[in-house]
Amino acid sequence: MSKRYTSNVMALTSAAICALLLLACAPSVKVRTDAAPSVNMGNYRTYSFFSKLGIEDEGYSSLLGEHFRDAISTQMNLRGYQVSATPELQVNVSISTDDKIRVNTHQDPYLYGGYYGGFRGPVWGSPMYYGGGSHTTVTQYTEAKVYIDFVDARQHKMVWQGVASFTLTEKMQKQVRETIISTVAEVFSNYPVPASQ
Repeated sequence: MSKRYTSNVMALTSAAICALLLLACAPSVKVRTDAAPSVNMGNYRTYSFFSKLGIEDEGYSSLLGEHFRDAISTQMNLRGYQVSATPELQVNVSISTDDKIRVNTHQDPYLYGGYYGGFRGPVWGSPMYYGGGSHTTVTQYTEAKVYIDFVDARQHKMVWQGVASFTLTEKMQKQVRETIISTVAEVFSNYPVPASQ
């Protein structure tokens, strides 16, 4: 077996392990959607945003609003929608957060029998138990929900809503733009009009 082949195999193995670790560390986003009965979202062709998004009314940074506008516009453009001064759809974004406490109680394992090492290998002695009991850990975390609402501009009624729920992590707070892009993409994966790529 050549050194070059071995090197390539090791590189591919390392890349696969890294990818699995990244997937394991990725936050779990739960998405749910709801649509008005008998409304075909494909019949709408133009959109615009509320002049002030819900997140901007709640003291959030206006930069946050721009990140959401950019991420949603990308998804809308992929589906053939056009921005218009007289839109058929108006888009709003709001966020809710809820501080929570998670309590976990773990039972310590019981070990039966005494372990004796020796020349002939390990031998288990007479039944006895060690350890036992339990310990409790308390973790504080923040659950966030992002609401993306689509409103029929003529009838002034909501026709579609996508909600993303997830646990807010420190990494997500440091990488706000990336978090918004991935969250919006996750919501739009359930949008009734597929992206045309």
